Amino acid sequence: MAQHAQSASARFEIPQHQIATALIGTKLIAYRINRRPDQLAYLLGLVRMASAVGAISIDEHKQFLADLDTLLAEEVAHG
Repeated sequence: MAQHAQSASARFEIPQHQIATALIGTKLIAYRINRRPDQLAYLLGLVRMASAVGAISIDEHKQFLADLDTLLAEEVAHG
């Protein structure tokens, strides 16, 4: 049977902040591509929840909302 170094089998925990940022970023990209209303609603809820549980900072919350505002403005302009 193969011998593994302890560090190879040791689990490490990814910080909540990184998980939240990655998930929000993934959903933001999907929304930029598809622009479906259900994706926007999910993304807004996700950002709100991440902020409420402290997984993202207030500044990051504001930045995500500003990014969404920019996307919505682009959508209206292209109409």
